[in-house]
Amino acid sequence: MNTALSLLAITLYAIATVLLWQEIRQGHARYKLALLLGVGAMFCHGTASFVGMITPAGMNLRLTEMSVLISWFVVMITLISGMLRPLLNILVVIFPFTAAVLIITLLVDTPARLLTQPGGMMFHIILSVLSYSVLTIAAIQAIALAIQEYRLKHHQLRGILKALPPLVTMEEMLFELVLIGFVLLTLSIGTGLFYVDDLFAQHLVHKTAFTLVAWACFGILLIGRHRMGWRSRTAIRWTLCAFALLLLGYVGSKFVLEVLLHRI
Repeated sequence: MNTALSLLAITLYAIATVLLWQEIRQGHARYKLALLLGVGAMFCHGTASFVGMITPAGMNLRLTEMSVLISWFVVMITLISGMLRPLLNILVVIFPFTAAVLIITLLVDTPARLLTQPGGMMFHIILSVLSYSVLTIAAIQAIALAIQEYRLKHHQLRGILKALPPLVTMEEMLFELVLIGFVLLTLSIGTGLFYVDDLFAQHLVHKTAFTLVAWACFGILLIGRHRMGWRSRTAIRWTLCAFALLLLGYVGSKFVLEVLLHRI
């Protein structure tokens, strides 16, 4: 990963976060500038990710490179979706989250994990990255919804609450994100069965198990919403629990293998 581009992206994300926070807290008219800086950071971020992943020997799929790629998709999807739905205000959380990911990946060195013959695996990887990205946004949306509910309950109507859409809209967007992420995760698991030869090999058992349990939790949440009308508090708990399982399965297993055991 290109260090200079990563540092520039981190700086732009940090400045954009400060401007967004000032907009929320004080009403300064710097929203467009913050978005412009965010777009600039996204391009630096994406270029750094591309440079790190694409090597003469093949695609580097180690934990750090994949984390940078997923966080880039999180920013890009949020910015694009913000044109259709009121998602842009959660950028005040997504920008510092993404900057933190970039900082950690600059500090952590893991062995390269090269994919020399992508073939059908590329389709599986793309679906996996997209599903993780959308479900990451869903988890952030769930946290924002939890904060919104808490502040409404305690009659704290200032600050970030004023910048968020109505509670019903926030809830609808959460279920939309979970549904899209669930479909993508289903396709990712399905393609994995076809294209990953050693899906149940020893080093993938834990990842596969956690992913399947997370997939089941997201499915139960969607069924509960459809049949029993589950609302925000239940949705928040199920979304965050399912995402934690997904995160533990993917990041946890790769962290142990690549960082602690130095295996690929």
